[in-house]
Amino acid sequence: MEELKNLEKNGNYEELISRVRDLVKEDVRKLEDPYVKSWLGKRWRNLFITEAAKDENAVAVATEKKLFGGSDDRDPRQKVALRYLRAEGPDEWSNEYPKLDKKPIQNTTLVFAPGLLTGLLPVMAFQDEFPLVESEFPIRILQSDSHPMRGCEANVSDLLNAIEKGRGLDAHAKHIEEGKEQPPGDIFIISYSKGTPDVLTLLSKRPDLKSRIKCIFNWAGAPGGSYLANSMYESLKDININLSEELAKILTLISPVIELPQKVQRLPEYDIKGAILDLVTTKREEFLEENLKKIDELNIPIFNITGSTTAMEVPYFQIQGVMELNKYDANNDMQVTQRHSKVNTPIATDLAMLHGHHWDISYAPFPQRMRFGSPNLDHPFPRKAALSAMILFAQEMGFIS
Repeated sequence: MEELKNLEKNGNYEELISRVRDLVKEDVRKLEDPYVKSWLGKRWRNLFITEAAKDENAVAVATEKKLFGGSDDRDPRQKVALRYLRAEGPDEWSNEYPKLDKKPIQNTTLVFAPGLLTGLLPVMAFQDEFPLVESEFPIRILQSDSHPMRGCEANVSDLLNAIEKGRGLDAHAKHIEEGKEQPPGDIFIISYSKGTPDVLTLLSKRPDLKSRIKCIFNWAGAPGGSYLANSMYESLKDININLSEELAKILTLISPVIELPQKVQRLPEYDIKGAILDLVTTKREEFLEENLKKIDELNIPIFNITGSTTAMEVPYFQIQGVMELNKYDANNDMQVTQRHSKVNTPIATDLAMLHGHHWDISYAPFPQRMRFGSPNLDHPFPRKAALSAMILFAQEMGFIS
């Protein structure tokens, strides 16, 4: 590893990238090395900064408005780094690492595992960004049609429908018509929120998939559950819920921005208590204690990307939750603490702590009628830049081709 450190010190980045890629290709357990982890974090953040600096809206949001002293003439890279990254990231904007061009991804499909409430909120995760990214690389994007409100084991079937049969949603969040499914071959996964415990449950049930899953990006996931789910489950566990009559009322208690369609799809499959229970921290700890070592032995690279926010940056109806989580971790993302947001295995690697709340980093702006007067549902985070950085990173490391 001293050789790698010297390559970085001397600015021989292309050779460093090549050497790290070869090391990991030869033995994925090289991801256990602290220096390799450190370099990969720097590399992903650099790719993100480069892509975010191309986003005019992201740069505009990151531009400071001064009452005195003239315009903000900082480099766009510096603006986006300071605005959208926490921890080490804001100081890395001037690193001149090799730039990457988008190249077609021909042999690997991106499978997205969504979180709780998917399809019940006013927007879908990455709804504007997936079509753009799919077109620009190009790359095939397949979204699991995961049920918005049931337990992890139950949602394994939805993930398998995508991975084995090609069933689910396309990049435009449209259901793939029966008869037009295209089962993917090799895949890499981006899992969001409850999507991460869903995916970990899948791996515990189907370790045979390890040869097809090239890597996993744990995007603001909740592998350790959430303290907020603990209190929510306590308030719901003794309630007898009549789904046909009380679903909307109960879901509104979970989040006021939920808007049920006139015809609720898959109503008999709703298991509100089961879904929340599977996000209770003790339940997740029990699962991880039993399964995490076996999941690590599958040798699938896992990359953690987390969020961090403050009470002044979230919707007003989420402030109480942030204040509750602040008792445990001031860098929570309004739903999950840093500890509970990461998969902690020897080869899992932390890539970045983003400056954005749990919805900001994944969802498009909510419609004005669904903001309830809150100023923090405009969601300016450069999501396309983050998606592009994940794909470029996986391609550069040789996980996808």
